[in-house]
Formats: sequence, structure tokens, C-alpha cells
Amino acid sequence: MSSDKKFCQTNKCLMVILVALIAAIAIVCVVTFTDEDAREKANKKAALKWWQTSIVYQIYPRSFQDSDGDGTGDLRGIRSRLGYVSSLGVGAVWLSPFYKSPMRDFGYDVQNYTEVDPLFGNMTDFESLMQEAKSKKLRVILDFVPNHTSNESYWFYESERGNPKYKDYYIWSDGLTCPSGCTDTGGRQPPNNWLSVFGGSAWKWNGIRNKFYYHAFLDSQPDLNLRNENVQKELEEVLRFWLRKGVDGFRADALKFMFEAKNVSQDEVGLRDTFTWYETDNHNLTTNLPDVYDILKNWRGVLEEFANDKFLIAESYGISNEVRNQYYDHGSIPFNFALIQYLNKSCNALCVKSVIKNSLADLSPSYWPNFVIGNHDNSRVANRFGVEMIDAFNMLLLTLPGTPTSYYGEEIGMRDTFYSYKETKDPAGLNFNETLYQDHTRDPERSPMQWNDILNAGFSNGTPWLHVNKNYKLINVKTEQLAKQSHLNVYTQLAKLRQNSAFTYNDLTFVDVDGNPEQILSYIRTQGAAKYLVVLNFGHSYANDVDLSDSVGSDRGRIVVNAMSGYLPNTTISLKQITLSRGQGLVVQVL
Repeated sequence: MSSDKKFCQTNKCLMVILVALIAAIAIVCVVTFTDEDAREKANKKAALKWWQTSIVYQIYPRSFQDSDGDGTGDLRGIRSRLGYVSSLGVGAVWLSPFYKSPMRDFGYDVQNYTEVDPLFGNMTDFESLMQEAKSKKLRVILDFVPNHTSNESYWFYESERGNPKYKDYYIWSDGLTCPSGCTDTGGRQPPNNWLSVFGGSAWKWNGIRNKFYYHAFLDSQPDLNLRNENVQKELEEVLRFWLRKGVDGFRADALKFMFEAKNVSQDEVGLRDTFTWYETDNHNLTTNLPDVYDILKNWRGVLEEFANDKFLIAESYGISNEVRNQYYDHGSIPFNFALIQYLNKSCNALCVKSVIKNSLADLSPSYWPNFVIGNHDNSRVANRFGVEMIDAFNMLLLTLPGTPTSYYGEEIGMRDTFYSYKETKDPAGLNFNETLYQDHTRDPERSPMQWNDILNAGFSNGTPWLHVNKNYKLINVKTEQLAKQSHLNVYTQLAKLRQNSAFTYNDLTFVDVDGNPEQILSYIRTQGAAKYLVVLNFGHSYANDVDLSDSVGSDRGRIVVNAMSGYLPNTTISLKQITLSRGQGLVVQVL
């Protein structure tokens, strides 16, 4: 037997084994902690619903893309452009109404909730659109119009003829005895002074039933009687119909108008006009009645029959935070229009900051915020605030907490389009004379999408329903895609940045801006070790050498997104000397 020891019996062998063991334990620890960190991040993201990590992109179907040359956008046109929508980095599209309609209010006067109007295509076109959207990982949200129907709907036809099932589907009144005249209304006059949002009395005489019916909007849009349980059930079935088609949620239109006082003999007090409806007047008998909350709760129940991540957002202009919280508590997210309603060209950074703080005030952890800067009812950002503010507002929208909603064309900085009185199509404008129509028409913000610099901006081979803005040769998708610096490039960079967890959650801390609080709006978004500083010049002049270092806790940062400032992308800058012109902005990773 040899007297030499084998290697594994030597001290050297034991030392190697010990070192290997320690290294193995270290590796296991690193992997474990790394995996735990990764799992924690994954779990946090998994805990959020899809609509909490998405940008919602509103498409106005008439104006997005025409596929058949009739001058009106349609479902096939939308489908053909979903590749572009996906490339923006948005996660969902909201489609304004495409249901069967006489189009007196361009689809918001629904004749049949479960049919596609031939103007936009057919149900096969919608199903193909849905299939294409899913293939591109885009969610689809539909406009839902529960307050009223068209007066050409089957329900109204039967109601005005007194069919027992349908006679109380709408709000009917005998009215009052008319002191004189009123020959066209059987000697009767409306029961009260309630006004239509489109102007004039909210009551219309119906010669078939010999009663007045109530309409908060056009007289061709009679209000449904939501206190009727059969009406409630009908609308719930409408939701189920589209949910079976695979839609991911709904935007509920005109919710605050859904209920009126039961006693229609009462007048609203203090109305400043007998014709024009003003948002700020006290419409306590016709808007924001608490009955709406139970309806929202029922709708939420319908959505959860299909999945617990279905989206329900409610149009909610001019509501208090108290009413807003009731919407949340009953299963819906109220649209936050504060950036539309309370800002104008004279507003500065302090004004914008105040609106944001109020929007986020009293939000419990279960209330998910949202912001919107434009839609089909309001002038475009470039017109409301000035063309130099386009990127600043897109940067604001896409870096604030919650779910942002973006209106088609805002990503390329589209402007309102002027239409003469003869060219005007919107009934909201045509209800007024040639002198006043521009104050009320919504046509300017509904002009066709500007895709390229060829005929009709690539929107249609025919004559567009509204003519394309004359600036389309310069402002269009193709031009901005090819440019080194453009509104579109800024938008897509911001959309990509939103996938960073620092912008996914709701943490926002405003930064004190010594010496320039009226010019510079600044806030920090954080998640874990990641810390981003957003700096925007909402003032009316140049801001020079702004020092944010003390408030931020660092004097250096790396530019992540640059909104038209003179800084070079992806460079390190001093947080002691930030210089921005009006409308310029930065997102900076704090180092």
C-alpha cells in the first residue's frame, strides 16, 4: 500500500472545498435576493390592472381614416392604422360612437346600440378590428351613451305611441296651460324652465303622444327614463353584447345628466339666460343627482361577469371631489377634465400646480387618478395654450400619476381647423347664428387626421366630411417620423418612459422652485432607487439658471426626454443651472 495521501485527503483539498462551498452559498444568496427583487417588481406590476399601465388613445372614427373614399372615416380605416397606434406606445384605443344613428349628433344620437352604422362598415369590420387590436396587444374601449337615444330609435317610436312596455322609457309631461298662442303644442307649454345644453328649452312637443318629452341635448335626443327598471336592464344587455365581442371597457357619456328631479313642475333657480345653458349655473334639478351611483354599481357588476379588469370611465365635467369620490366608490373612474376646464393661455406654473394638487387631493389608495388634455368637445392644445406649449402639455400628461387619455393628433401637434358658417356641420354651432357659431361649434377639433403631405393628408381619396387643415403639408405623421426632433418623437419617448415603474405608480412630489415658482413646474417621480425629475416652463418668459439641486438632493442628472430645449439628449447636466424657454421641458434621471 502506498504511503502517499490522495489529494482529497490533504489540507489543500479541504481548503478548496471550503472556498467552493462559500462561493456557492454566495451565489445562491445573490440569485435568491435577485430573484426575490425581480419577483417583487413583477408582483407589483401584476397587481396593477392593464388600464393602470396604459395610455388611452381616443379615436374619433369619422376623422381618423377613410378606407372606401366616401370622405368619412370608418372601422376598416381604423384597423389599417392600428400599427401606427401601437407604435406610439399606447395600450388602449377608445372609439367614439359608430353605432347605427341618424347622425344628427354624429353618433351620440343612437338609433340601435348593437348595430354598426353602415357609414362606418358592418359587424364583420368591427370583429376584424378587434382581432387586429388584440394581435397588436391593444385594448379596445367603446363609447357608451346611456342618457338618451335618437328619436328614431325603436324604443322611442313605441314610447310615443303609448306601447305599455315602452311608454315610460322616456321622460314625458303634459306641460302647462299656455296663456296665449301655443297653437303648435295643443295650447300647452313646457312644464318648467329647464334648458338644453344645445340651447333653448329642454322640452319638445310630440304631436303623436300629445305630450312634451325631455331632452338634455338636441330635441332629436330624448332622455331615457333611468328610473325605469326595464330601461336599466336594456342598457345592461347592451354592455353584455359588446363584452361578448371582447371589448375591454366603456367610456360612459354624459353621466351627470342621467337623472332629473321626479317633480318636473319645479324651475331651476338663478339661470342667467333663457336660451343658453351655462356649465357654472346651478343645474341642481337636472345634473348630478345621486341616483346615478346605483346604476354605476350595477354596471360594474355586469363587467365583472366577464372579468375583474374591465375598464369603466365616466364623463364627468364640473363635479366636486365629493361627487368624484362617489363615482369611485360605486365602481367607475370619473374622467378628470381639470386640465381642460381650469386652464387657459394666461395660466402659469402655479396655476397648473394648483389644478394638479386639487385633482389628486383626497384620493384614497383605491382611487386611481387620471388626466386628459383634449377630446372631441374641446379645442386642441395648440389653440388653447399656444403652439409652443404642445410638448410641455404632452410631457405633463404622460408623466403625471394615473391613466392618461390622449386625443388623436395631439401627438403631432395638430391645430384647430377653421370652418366657415356654411362649412359647419356640428349642430352645437348651427344652433347659433353666423356671429356666434364659432363659440359653440366642435368641428375645429374634429378635423381629419393628418397622415402625410399628399391629397387630403392621406385621410381620404374622396372629399372629406370636413376639409383637412391647410397646414397638413408641414404637420403630419410622416414628416414628424422622419424628423430628428418633432412632437411625435417627444410623445413616443414619453410613452416608452411610462413603462418605467417610477411612472407606473402614484408617487409624486412637487419640487420647490425658489425664485421662479410662476415659471417652472417641477416634480419628482420615484420607485425604489429610481428617481426622475420633471421640469417644465409654464411661465410666459425665459427661465435662466434655475437651481433645483437643494430640493432634489443632488446637483447632477441625466437627460432622458428632452422637449425642444437646447440640451443634448442623454447628457449629464447640472441641476443648479437649468435654463428653459416657455413650453420647453425635461425629464431627468437624478444621479
